[in-house]
Amino acid sequence: MIKNIIFDFGAVILDLRPDRCIEQFCAIGYPQIRELLNVAHQQGPLGKIEEGQLTLTAFCNEIRDGIREKNPSAEMPDNRQIVNAFASMADGIPFERLDCIAQLKRDGMHVAALSNTNPVHWGYCQRYFIEAGYVPTELFEHLWLSCDLHLAKPDPRIFRHILDDSGYVADETLFVDDSPRNCEVAGTFGIHTLCPPPRSDWRADLRALLADVNRK
Repeated sequence: MIKNIIFDFGAVILDLRPDRCIEQFCAIGYPQIRELLNVAHQQGPLGKIEEGQLTLTAFCNEIRDGIREKNPSAEMPDNRQIVNAFASMADGIPFERLDCIAQLKRDGMHVAALSNTNPVHWGYCQRYFIEAGYVPTELFEHLWLSCDLHLAKPDPRIFRHILDDSGYVADETLFVDDSPRNCEVAGTFGIHTLCPPPRSDWRADLRALLADVNRK
């Protein structure tokens, strides 16, 4: 029986616009973004800030270093321009997703969140929660952020950590993530998984999966 649900943030709760983020970074002289941006697990300085290895200032400095390598005479963007380009990835949270999670909690389900994220995107994400009338730390029993844990999915250690930290039993836990690879690794621990496409309405599929597993 499923008693716990762990939600990914990006592309499951928070809609993402990687195309817009790429466009904004290219506009400030950083075309390398095309090779580094991966909504499941970032690379380069994006990956470093996601795993808590860089402060925001150090991240901006690495972006400027990359611009300088491509074009030494380029005008350097300031921190705000870089942050705005990075933040353009976030595209809002449909309120009905949060309402669904809140209802699951009222129904007695333990709900938590596990996200590969960074201080920029997490800051914007919190604003969207507040607009919908929710507070992340109140809605979720546990909030595991890669930038705090210094680990990112699909590293198996992050799944071992969340099971140990929460006390959740793997076979009683459902993990909802848009990345097939992340779901595959979670499944090796015996965790049930649901892998909805990005920007999809996964609520009916979630209810159907819960009904199917819980009737067995």
